[in-house]
Amino acid sequence: MENKSFLDPNSVPDLYKVPYDIIELPSQGLLYENKKSSVKVEYLTAYDENVLSSPNLLNNGKYLDVLLERKVKDLGFHHSELLQGDRLAILLFLRTTGLGEEYTQLIFNDSGDMVEGIIDLTKLTIKKLEITPDENNEFDFEFPESNKKGKFRLLSSKDDDDLNEQDKKLIEKNQGVSSKATLRLERSVMEIEGERDKMKISHILRGLKILDVRKFNKYVSDIEPGIDTKTVARTQGGESVEVFLRIGRNFWYPEI
Repeated sequence: MENKSFLDPNSVPDLYKVPYDIIELPSQGLLYENKKSSVKVEYLTAYDENVLSSPNLLNNGKYLDVLLERKVKDLGFHHSELLQGDRLAILLFLRTTGLGEEYTQLIFNDSGDMVEGIIDLTKLTIKKLEITPDENNEFDFEFPESNKKGKFRLLSSKDDDDLNEQDKKLIEKNQGVSSKATLRLERSVMEIEGERDKMKISHILRGLKILDVRKFNKYVSDIEPGIDTKTVARTQGGESVEVFLRIGRNFWYPEI
């Protein structure tokens, strides 16, 4: 009888296979070249505790990237190219299926006191992409104060990582002042008044009124697919309080 190696995924006994589920991406794959609308994601296992308890990974913030590298199996492109909302949907699946559906965070109750609030993660709403992008995967926007017409794209987690690195370098030069908001705007806007030269776009954007920028950011937030982090938390006193989900390290370390 021929012995099959465990390196052959088709020969691995069921006992050793990690269970998985198919996750629908909030973007529906409309902004990816391969139009991937769903992805296979394995459940967290005991082996993944090594990632969540690694001091080096926790300190440099790379533990989520390592988790995604391990758990996402048939994306067809690197997970860093995922839109932020799709990434969050996958991480939420890993958290709820691996560590439970309830999450506790500090909130302010109706009396203004800081108390523990319990959030049911299964109640979070999925935001799907409702607007069809153009052939360049870009969207139209008119800055209302200046009446300037532009086109923008939604940013990936790789974009966000790049912006963080740029900002760290600029903070040293700018006496501690972050440039993240401006960098993000310049990375997102691809055209303004027919101009697509990034240097010229940067010059135009830096001259916009702040209200233009805030309305643009709100519009991007409104249409961006992902998870609506506005939800309701319940307190031990029985109150229901509207809150925004905050995701930090303790998100992966609920009380047992």
